[in-house]
Order: sequence, then C-alpha cells, then structure tokens
Amino acid sequence: MNTKLHLLRLCLAFLFSVSALCARPFSFSAGRGAGEDYAHPRGTFFTHAVAKQFPMEGEWLYNVAVNGRYVGLYNDRNHWGGLVHFGSFEFENGREVSIDISYHSRIDSFEILPIHALNLIEVKRTGRRSLRIRTDRADQNITLVVNGEHKKHVLHLFCNSVDHRAPKMEDCAGYRKDEARRLHYFGPGFHDLKQILGHTDQLKVENGWQVYLAAGAVVYGRMGMWETDKGTRIGGRGMLYNDTANPRVILEANYCRGADVEGILIHGHRGSCWQTALSHCRNVEFKQVKILAVRYASTDGLDIINCEQCAFLNTFIRANDDAIAIKGLGQGKPQDCAPTRNLTFCGMQLWNDCNCAMGIGAENRTRIYEDIRFMNSSILFSYDDPDYHEMLDERAALAICCINGTYVRNIRYENIDVYHCERLIAAGFQPSFWFGALKGDQSTPGGMQDITYSNIRSFHNSGSRIANKIHLYGWDGRGGTPEKFIRGVTMENVQIEGRTLKDTGDDAFSETKWERVSEVKVADRP
Repeated sequence: MNTKLHLLRLCLAFLFSVSALCARPFSFSAGRGAGEDYAHPRGTFFTHAVAKQFPMEGEWLYNVAVNGRYVGLYNDRNHWGGLVHFGSFEFENGREVSIDISYHSRIDSFEILPIHALNLIEVKRTGRRSLRIRTDRADQNITLVVNGEHKKHVLHLFCNSVDHRAPKMEDCAGYRKDEARRLHYFGPGFHDLKQILGHTDQLKVENGWQVYLAAGAVVYGRMGMWETDKGTRIGGRGMLYNDTANPRVILEANYCRGADVEGILIHGHRGSCWQTALSHCRNVEFKQVKILAVRYASTDGLDIINCEQCAFLNTFIRANDDAIAIKGLGQGKPQDCAPTRNLTFCGMQLWNDCNCAMGIGAENRTRIYEDIRFMNSSILFSYDDPDYHEMLDERAALAICCINGTYVRNIRYENIDVYHCERLIAAGFQPSFWFGALKGDQSTPGGMQDITYSNIRSFHNSGSRIANKIHLYGWDGRGGTPEKFIRGVTMENVQIEGRTLKDTGDDAFSETKWERVSEVKVADRP
C-alpha cells in the first residue's frame, strides 16, 4: 500500500509540475520581436525573421512564438502614435499549434478579433503580460487589442496554411525569372524591384505569367497587370510593400479580363497612397490576401473602379481611410460610363481608422451600382475621422455616398459582425466630398433602390454622438437638379448592443431624413 501511495504521489507531483510548466508566463524581450527563420523537419510549420532592410518604426512591443519558435514582427506608426505590429507564419491545416504572445507592459484586459468568426481551441492568460492561443485551423487572421486601446499598439497575426502549390525550385533563394514556366519567383529574403528591374520599381506582369512571393520573401516595390486573362496570377505567402520613396499604388490591375491574387501581404509603409486598385476589370479574384497601412490618410485598402464580375474572399484589410472603396471614375456623365456590378465580398476582415469600412463612393461616374453583395464578414474597428470626429455625415461602417447623380440598385449586406464603430449605416447623396475639395455633380438623375441589411450585429457603443446611428438621406433637388429618392430598404435582424431593431421609430434612425426615404421595412428576423 505504501509503495502504491508513493507512486501515486510521484505521479501527482509530475502532473502538477507539467501543469505549472505549461502555464508558465511567456516572457518579453524586445530583441525576440525580430523572429527567426525556422522550418520544422516534417514541414508542418514555419517562422521567418524580419528582413534587416525593412525600415522598422521602433522597438518591438510584442513577442510571438509558435510552438516555441519566434515569429518576425513588422511595425508602422499610426496617426495616434500607436505602433501597430503584424507578422505571419505557416502551419499545416489540421495540426494544432500553440501561439504564445507577450507584451512589453502589463495586460489588464485583451480582446481577440473577430472572436465570433475564428476557430480557436483555447485562449488563456499565462501571466500578467502574456497569453496563449491554441488552434488547428490555418488561414485565419487574428487581431489582438490590449487594454482596450484600439488606437494604439494593436497586433495582427496572419496564420497561413503551408502552400502545397508553391513552385518547385532547385534553389529557393533569390529571384528567378523562368521563361519556360512564365514565372517570376521571389525566394525568402529581401528583394528591391528597382535593383532587379533597373529602370523602374514596378514589375509589369504579362498576360499568362505568374508571380510567386515565397513565405519569408519581402519585395520592395510595386506590381501591375494590364489587359490580362485568367491564368495570370500573383500569389504566395510573402510581402510586397512600398514607402515614401515610391508613394504610388502598390498593386494595380487595369482593364483585365481575368486575374487572381492569392495569399500575399500588401503593406503601405509610412506613405499616403492607395494600396490596391482595380480599374475597369472583369473576373478578378482576391483570396486570402492581407492589405495593411496605418498612416493617415488616402491609404485606401482596396479601390474598385468601374469593375464587374469580381470576387474578394477571406481577405484582411486595414487602412487609415476606406478599407473598401467602390468608385466610379469614368469620363463624362455617369450614364456614359462603365457600370459597377456583380461584385462579391465574403469572409472579409476590415479595419478603417478613417472614413468607411465597406464604402460605395464617393466618386460615382458609373452608370449604375448593381448586384453588390457583402456577406459573412467582420468589421473589427471603424472610425469616422481622427481630426474631424462626428463632423462628417456620410461616414459609416456600411456606407453609400454619391456625389454624382447615378443609380444604386440591389445592394446586400448579410451576416456582418461589427465589433467597434461610430456611425453604423449611411446611404445618400452629397453635393461634394471632404469639405468641398472634391466637387460633386447632381445634375444627372439617380436614386437608390432595394438595399438590404440582414443579420447585422453591432456589439459595442463608442459613446459618441453618432454611435451606431443609421443615416439615410435623399437629394432635395437644389439648384434645379433632379430629386433623388431612396426606396426599398430592408433591415432584417439588425442588432445593436444586443437589442434587435423593431421599427423605424428606434433612436438609431434619429439622423435619417425621411422626406425622400420611403418603403423602409424593419423586421426582427429574416
């Protein structure tokens, strides 16, 4: 009996020691933020060190380790002085990993976003300055907000799957242009496109060619596609970035009949310019793309200009301007310009520190916006303007703003979780944009019809005057211009801070101008 009791005590002591070891705090050391290049012997997970040539903005405030291996974290400073960190790693989908995170200071509270859309096994505190996340689901983007400071030192982690479609290369290092395979290959490490190309910092992707940025690749420069067909592709797990030395669109597609962009991270560092732009394209698809810029302003994440038949799936966007801006920039009157229609956005994660998260407008030289669908997506944070807070009535998490007379029809927002926002919904017609800097023209006819908001949940109230407001407004016909009406708005199961809108008498509609808004249906279930 004594022997059995002794063995039991030994077993219990071992179990308690293992438990204590597992719960041990993950310590912080600024230098470890640089990460390490690590490849598991069986190829089940990979981490990458920060490229030494990348212009970091300050010392690391976070450490991240996956199964004990450190992830390289990049950073940039935002408008409020926050040092935003971001990094990526790869692991085999279905194999559980432990992600340890430590912070340079005490963590009094933390928020994981978008918690309702993530597949996490466990999230727990391991110390005053550390926590652990366990998951077996790859291709997720996890955002950590510490101490409720959304405007400060936020961490974005891009948890990629191992890319089994990566091109096979005898030597995976460096840059290769393979004519036989019509492939531009960028291996792990730093690449300066100006040094590679000589005369320009923009790689023009020819029709039918592929560009591959391997995991751990950091490419400094820009890329563009013109008049391409399906089969033209930019993909991988690496990063493409620009800065104030080349402040132009990082990735653009123009008059393309087809193209695919998949997996890469696009980062606008320090500069103020659009990050990605598609103009007059068809059949372009983004999938698992990460787009991120935190400087103020004009750092739109994704600009879509007079495009049709395009899809954007499981894409993360953070911008200090519109996260998504669907524009009309045709020549002449709207009725003479190319339409904007048949666009699908699914599985998006959006963060905008200025302007709108899902925005249609402001420029509207397109003969119609039609059949645009936002679905199964999350808005992590949406702020109207850092310098003119509460002063701009066209801004909202879900916004349609027309400064040109045109038509908007069959727009659907379905299954959207909004974690933090100012104004929730806005739709209407304006005479101009940005205090008159961008002149509008309402001399042509227009209107909005059949706009549906279904299963929208806004979880928090910022405390501002415009928090969670719904602002619908037509055009009054001033100066002899055509009046413009909003008709056929449906709101099904729109929840604000846990309560479901029952009718238009709810205080959320206190900004709405009913003179030219009609046929608004509010229902507590779809």
